[in-house]
Amino acid sequence: MPGWMIRSVFLLNSWVIRTLVLFSFTAHLVLVVLAGFRRREAIGVRVTILWAANQLGRSAATYALSKLALGSTPQELQLVTLWGAFLLLHAAGPDNITAYSLEDNILSTRQKFEMFFQVTGALYAMYKNIVVRSGTGTMVWVSSFMFILGIVKYWERAKAVQLANLKNMRSSIKKKKEEEEKISRRRRSLRYVWRASSWLEQDCEEEALLVAHGLLDITKGAFVDSSVDEHRIPEYVAKRREIFPKSGWEMLYNVVDMELSLMYDILYTKAAMVHTWHGYAIRFISPLITTTAFLLFWFDSKQGQRMADVLITYVLLTSTVLLDIIWLLRAVVSTWTYSFLNDRPRLWFHHALLCSGKWRFLRRLVFSLDLSQFLAEGPSSYRKWSGKIGQYNLLHECTRDKHKRSSNYLSSLVKKVVSEDQWMEYEYHNLRGTHISPGVKKKLFDCIWEFMRLAYPVEDGAEEKTKKEEDEKKKKEKKEEEKKKPDEHHHVEAVRKLEEVLDFLPEFQESILILHIATDIFLLYTKSEQSPSSKIDVEVIKALSNYMMFLVAVRPGMLPGLKLRSLYEATDDALAKVWPKQESSSRCKSGSRKKCLADILRDKEKHDITSDTREKPDKWRQGYRTKNWKPKYITELYTLSIVLSDGIKLANILLHWLRCSYGVKFPKSDYESKFQQMFPKLTEILKVEMYDDPCKFAKLLEHIFLEWVRLLINASVKCTRDSQAKQLSRGGELTTIVWILVEHAGIFHVDRHQR
Repeated sequence: MPGWMIRSVFLLNSWVIRTLVLFSFTAHLVLVVLAGFRRREAIGVRVTILWAANQLGRSAATYALSKLALGSTPQELQLVTLWGAFLLLHAAGPDNITAYSLEDNILSTRQKFEMFFQVTGALYAMYKNIVVRSGTGTMVWVSSFMFILGIVKYWERAKAVQLANLKNMRSSIKKKKEEEEKISRRRRSLRYVWRASSWLEQDCEEEALLVAHGLLDITKGAFVDSSVDEHRIPEYVAKRREIFPKSGWEMLYNVVDMELSLMYDILYTKAAMVHTWHGYAIRFISPLITTTAFLLFWFDSKQGQRMADVLITYVLLTSTVLLDIIWLLRAVVSTWTYSFLNDRPRLWFHHALLCSGKWRFLRRLVFSLDLSQFLAEGPSSYRKWSGKIGQYNLLHECTRDKHKRSSNYLSSLVKKVVSEDQWMEYEYHNLRGTHISPGVKKKLFDCIWEFMRLAYPVEDGAEEKTKKEEDEKKKKEKKEEEKKKPDEHHHVEAVRKLEEVLDFLPEFQESILILHIATDIFLLYTKSEQSPSSKIDVEVIKALSNYMMFLVAVRPGMLPGLKLRSLYEATDDALAKVWPKQESSSRCKSGSRKKCLADILRDKEKHDITSDTREKPDKWRQGYRTKNWKPKYITELYTLSIVLSDGIKLANILLHWLRCSYGVKFPKSDYESKFQQMFPKLTEILKVEMYDDPCKFAKLLEHIFLEWVRLLINASVKCTRDSQAKQLSRGGELTTIVWILVEHAGIFHVDRHQR
């Protein structure tokens, strides 16, 4: 091979390495800046860039390390090992992200081999430079310092991923309980949970975050399906008024919101490792090591080195020093550190930092220097759930212009470059989603809180005294029985109590579809009855109906049961068969398209084909809820979709009850028992004869709202833990908030006078 070709190959190889090092560094910075947006966004430009940086950055680090190990040129002798150490630091990732998805916390064989080869590549590069080529001088010390730091941080990331695995988390919690029972030591007491009695309006989020640290065991146990120790529940109930001095759900909601953000830290960042003794030690030592390496390189001779290589090295060293200082400051002023010290009251640091108030002063000072947090209106605001819920309306989607499926140009572009599921996520959450208004939020959670009061009431004072006396008498007898029963037994009993109050049924998506259709059509035909006083009721019903339909159509994994979309797709196909045939008819020209489609559906529901001699009665087919009985009459709509037929039947029943002056009669067959099982709150009002009561419409709206809240709570508590954990890294979800709120209500209980 000619000499010029050899020189060209070496030159090309050296610039490939430089490019990969810079690319790895850029990807690392992107992760640092954009990682936090996943707390509040499911999809978007920033999240897409973050995903790309996470994927490509790791690949670049792995490939560059292999290139450094296999073929370094003579010009790279002084810097090759140092670059390898930086690549290892980049592969370890920043403190604010370890896993992009929940599956990343399961270290597969491929990932273990990838980590092994990355470390091996850096080791071989160092061996090649020092031993084989007899490297000496200052650069050897600089490379050695950075290499050791890279190995330690890489190990820290691997350990954080291991701790974030839900299976490992459950095993560690179970093991901890067993160890504490063996040594007869009380578990973590609520004595050091931050008291909320000093909560102020301006510090509400900050105080909620401190309380959340003390109660995090509840949320962590819920995610790994390990309930709180039954013996500790009386302690929680006794401390309820002290921790939450105000009645109602507002304070608890803020705490639950912060607890979920802390769970995000555990699952998707290095928080589980950073806030330990060795984690703090690494944060304090890292700036010293990187600063020392920077100074040694500064005073080292640059003779024989390319200017481009020197500049790259300075950029890497300077940025690493700054990032290490940032991670140190963030670790010190983090509320995780407050919780760490609060659990260790005998430490000197506890009195020096917490009792003296120096920690709070330092936290305010550091966050005042951070412009991004200042714009977020407080150091804890970025942790809050965005309050945005997706919206999907089945009838509206069916009647939209087929040539304008997307709401804007950007959505059309997204649809061309991503999958259908991702586009639907972007379209129906990012673009059409709605932020819950304060009025809707208050009405919704007031209703949820009332359901919690029915399920988990607090006994009166006299009853509590009697119960305490009885408990003391039976304490010894129950002790042996409680040891035999696992904690999960009590959790199952608590869920069953809630199921009994709310009459949950296992068939879920069908109930949402039927009630969604019935609600939409009922509101379409009652616009004249809707007054300004009922505006908030109609608003919250529409928001809940479209949100639950959004879960069915876009996020079926957030609903209980199998992750199936067949029922929704079959209903959508049935609507598509009905609408195009009538789209051009004269009666569809006036009024809204949704109203026109509703008229068509109601007309088809009126057509009884069993009485038509031209139609055969064997058109009937067994449905999800009709396998044990056959309806007395089969409608034309029923032959297309049982769900559509049931939705129209329910809407007709609601309209009939509202506008007639006598009690409503259900259709023939077993529809009364069917709707009674599916919608007990709704059928409850339909059996009441209110005649011409002026509050009739308001009462019906209230019971429709109660039914939607029932379904929301059902979806929340029965969704799989893995799905809830995955959604934490995709902007969060209303159902997750409700689920953890229910978990807390089951432990703290709810006063009868609270609402």
